[in-house]
Amino acid sequence: MPNTTLSGATRPCPGPASAPNWLRGKTIIVTGAGSGLGAAVAQVLGAEGAAIVLADIAFERARERAALLAERDVRTLALALDVGDETQVRRVVAQTRERFGRIDALVNSAAIDNAVPLAELLGADWERLLRANLSGPFYAIHSFLPKLKAAHGTVVIISSVSGAYTDRSGPAYQASKGGVIKLSHGAGFESGGDVRFTVILPGVVDTDILDNRPEPPTRAVRDQMLHAEDVAAACVFAVDLPPRAFVAELTILPTALQAIGKTL
Repeated sequence: MPNTTLSGATRPCPGPASAPNWLRGKTIIVTGAGSGLGAAVAQVLGAEGAAIVLADIAFERARERAALLAERDVRTLALALDVGDETQVRRVVAQTRERFGRIDALVNSAAIDNAVPLAELLGADWERLLRANLSGPFYAIHSFLPKLKAAHGTVVIISSVSGAYTDRSGPAYQASKGGVIKLSHGAGFESGGDVRFTVILPGVVDTDILDNRPEPPTRAVRDQMLHAEDVAAACVFAVDLPPRAFVAELTILPTALQAIGKTL
C-alpha cells in the first residue's frame, strides 16, 4: 500500500468577502502537489476553503506541504502517486472518497521536462515524457470522471504554451503538452457540460523543473519568468467560477520574456 498521511482541522479558511466562494467545502485533488506549480495551487485553493488532496510521486514532499497547510486550518490528505501508473491513480480515487466522501475538482499539475533536441532524443526519453505528461492526465481524467460527473465538477490541466507555439522546450515536451490540450478539449466536448474542463497554457515558470534542462536558465532570466503563484491564481479563477460558466483555455505569459508564438 502507498504511503498516506492525514492532517488538518475541520474548520475551512475563509474565502473572499466580495463574492460567493464556490470552493468552500469542496474537495480538490492536486497532482504534482509536492513542489512547484502543484504546491502553489494546493496552497491557494486551500486558502479559499477547499479540502486538498496533495498527490505526488515524492510522497515526503507532499506530506510536508500538507502539514504546512494543516497549520492554516486546511483539511488535507497527502498521497503517494505516480500519475503514469493507472493502478495508483485509481487507488487515489478510492482513498479520497474514503477520507472526504466527495470529489469536486481535479488539478493535474504533475509533469516533467527535459528540453532535449530531437537529434539527441532517445526512445526512453520520449516514452518517459509521454507517460508523465500525456498518459498521466488521461489516467487521472478517466479514473476521476465518474465522481466528478456526480458532483458536476471541474478538471484543470496545466499544459504549456509550448503545446501551442514552438519554442526551445524540445519537440518531445511540445508534443506531450500539445496532446494534453486536445485531450482536455475532447473530454470537455464529450462531457456535455456535466464536467467543466479547463486547460491552462503557462509560459516559462521559475520552478525546480527547469533544473533538469541540459542548460538551465540563468538567475537573471529566471527572475523575469512567471512565478508559480501566477499560474495558481489562474487555477483558482477556473475552479472558482460559478457553475454556469467555464474557461476552456487560458494562456498566461511572463511579460518581459514571451509573446504569443515567440520566445525572446
